[in-house]
Amino acid sequence: MRQGFPTLLFALAPCLMTPAVFAEATSPAITSSVIDIESSLFEEHASLTAIEKKMADKQNQVDNQAEQMARQAKLLAQSEQKLATAKTSLEQDYTRMIDEPGFDISPAQNHFQDAWKSVKEHKLTISDSEQKLQSLVMELEAIKAEKSAVEMSIAHLNQDKLRARAERLRSEVTQTQEHTVSFTNRCSSDMTLAQCSDQTVALTLQKAVKQFQNSLVDNATESKIVKEHLASASLNIHVLQHNVKSSGFSEDNRYRAVVTANLETRPDKNTPCRLLGIQSSNCFDQSDQQADDQQKEVAWVNLVVRSNQYNDNVSINGVNYGSTPVEVMLPTGPHMVTIEKEGYLSFHQELKIARDHNLRAVLQAKQNSLNVGTKFADPMGSGTQSPEMIVVGSGTYLLGENNAEQVTIKQPFALAATPTRVQDFRAFVKNTGYQTDAELMNTCDTFVNAEITTVSDNDWKAPGFKQVDSSPVVCVSQSDAKAYTRWLSKKTGFTYRLPTQQEWEAAARAGQDTSFWWGNKFRSGRANTGWSGTQWSNVSTSPVKSFLPTPTGFYDMVGNVWEWTATQKGIAKGGAWSFSPEEAKVFTELYVSPSTAANYLGFRVLREL
Repeated sequence: MRQGFPTLLFALAPCLMTPAVFAEATSPAITSSVIDIESSLFEEHASLTAIEKKMADKQNQVDNQAEQMARQAKLLAQSEQKLATAKTSLEQDYTRMIDEPGFDISPAQNHFQDAWKSVKEHKLTISDSEQKLQSLVMELEAIKAEKSAVEMSIAHLNQDKLRARAERLRSEVTQTQEHTVSFTNRCSSDMTLAQCSDQTVALTLQKAVKQFQNSLVDNATESKIVKEHLASASLNIHVLQHNVKSSGFSEDNRYRAVVTANLETRPDKNTPCRLLGIQSSNCFDQSDQQADDQQKEVAWVNLVVRSNQYNDNVSINGVNYGSTPVEVMLPTGPHMVTIEKEGYLSFHQELKIARDHNLRAVLQAKQNSLNVGTKFADPMGSGTQSPEMIVVGSGTYLLGENNAEQVTIKQPFALAATPTRVQDFRAFVKNTGYQTDAELMNTCDTFVNAEITTVSDNDWKAPGFKQVDSSPVVCVSQSDAKAYTRWLSKKTGFTYRLPTQQEWEAAARAGQDTSFWWGNKFRSGRANTGWSGTQWSNVSTSPVKSFLPTPTGFYDMVGNVWEWTATQKGIAKGGAWSFSPEEAKVFTELYVSPSTAANYLGFRVLREL
């Protein structure tokens, strides 16, 4: 068998093939992508039609309102003319009254007053109309913006559809199949047997290539379009191997061969676009830099990127790869690696890699630039965020009853705006499988009739009353709260912990020297404590942010739940839904065993800066 024969087939391939794919071989995800995009386009066009109708209606309202204002302006001009006439008449009557003291000027006065009233009413009407017109114009502009957004979405979807069509066709025409083909040849009389055999096998393989090509084209989703553009592109069919199953002369002296061939298409990257008659850019990623249709052979190597921080973000050549560790295959050559994390200086390095490479970056923390009162939330990955935090400044604070204790806090810190919520704690439990002390001991304390009672089968999920996602989590011990802060630290890469009682009180006072942030006397309805006149008093916790915050933005620093501090002997602050308002004063402390879990006891977290 001649070794040079496959080269002949490769040269013939552009003439013998057409790009197509068996429908059953097409990736369902790619097919559904086109269908989904078409469905989205249908919905967007329907939305656009509705918006255009809404815009036309609103434009009519604007035009009608403008016409109405024009009519009102004419009426105002007429009223002002009447007022000027009435004023002139009144002045004349005043002059006459000087010469004739008995002359009655009341008709002129009444006429002037009526004219003035008419002018005033017309001005008020025009003012109202102007406001209405401005409102209608704003509504019209909003609809126009909505229309522009939908039109932009349609443009993007059309672009996505072109790319999806190209990817679908690429899947359909990139195939490897085995074909068994027979061919009968009338050899020339001057050929040797070997020459006749080689020629017949070559023609049989040509038939196999053409059959393979035709099957791909015929089974392509957009077969008709592909056939129209077939001459402008090549599927680049390769014969991987072939086996002559049988060969020989038949009774009519014709030479017949039966060949099994393994065939594979290797279309260029822009072949699907040529076959569909669309721009080649739809077959390339935006980052692709390709001068022509032929791919230049480049060695690819493995790059592993690590850093000293969790939840950082790695981008290579502007492409986002998520958080470290990142392992990615790249072509040899220069690559710009960037690693970023909030609160840290960005790492930038251009690597020229020629072989597998490991890169470890050390991110340096930025100098703290957060101002007092700044609100922020650290990212935790997967689109989630940590609790909202508020920065509290360092300095000297007067704390305790009667402000008798002078305390210096050396470093600023950030404290959570609310107590830790049920939904926050649930995310921690779901991620770690953690079991609280209350769940392990099967008990949780409650406060009834001024006595602490231990109740079985109560825990943070069912504390003895209804809780919602935004309720503060309760039935958690100090160790449970600390476990949550350790998890939060790991997720964000920053240090979270419980506040000391001094840090808690400094934040709760909000710069005030009174027992409550609003004054020295408790006000009914301002917080959820026992006997405070709210729907939750002596009943249950209230959802966080149910009451006004302190001037610095902290919620529920008075009442709702006692909040654990970091003190090892066990101290909680703030009061609770089942305790007297007197217990909710900013300097009051509740001494409780660190292992205690109670349905009036929760916590809020502190982040070090």
